[in-house]
Amino acid sequence: MALATRVLVVDDEANIRTLLETVLADEGYDVRSAPDGQVGLRVAKEWNPDAIVLDVMLPKIDGIALLPMFRRLTEAPILMLSAMNETHTKLEGFEGGADDYIAKPFEAPEFLARLNAALRRPRLKRTSNYRFADLHVDVDARTAFRNDERFDLTAREFDLLLAFVRNPNIVFSRDQLLDVVWGADRDVTPNAVETYVSYLRAKIDRPGGRAAIRTHRGVGYSLGER
Repeated sequence: MALATRVLVVDDEANIRTLLETVLADEGYDVRSAPDGQVGLRVAKEWNPDAIVLDVMLPKIDGIALLPMFRRLTEAPILMLSAMNETHTKLEGFEGGADDYIAKPFEAPEFLARLNAALRRPRLKRTSNYRFADLHVDVDARTAFRNDERFDLTAREFDLLLAFVRNPNIVFSRDQLLDVVWGADRDVTPNAVETYVSYLRAKIDRPGGRAAIRTHRGVGYSLGER
């Protein structure tokens, strides 16, 4: 039996979340929702949705600022929702990686038509398994191996490794890693990234015998060479 298409709704308005949860569930979608970007990023990392519905006006950090954070996690289509219908806001969304922009209020049939159209566009296949060189990460099982040797990672270490293996050869700044791994709302400093990179290296470099995570002085870190 085929798995239902997964849709993540990120909106701070409870009535909008309830409406979309009902509409999507009635159409056979598997839907989860989040009231803010921090929760939304966490769900996206753990659940790997097929599509994301993202409100522009969110507390703490708005949807436009969240777009690049989601784009580092997934290639799933992102549909922006907003009562703000100005052209410059739409352009910011599209430039940030959004696939569509739906103005509030909206009719359910139009919303579903736009979502289905976005899902039909050619897209990288959703996967729960990532491989890079001798590293293998299984998202659903939350397991990680190097040279077929499994290592025991904390939740934070696993999320950090996942950010790297999803984006090999991409150099992340410490602030970018804080956004992706710790979330938009956090109470840690960029020094936490350096600490957790050292924890992760101590575990994954042992079976590999060579450094998997590279340091780019004054810039950040990457998995493999740029």
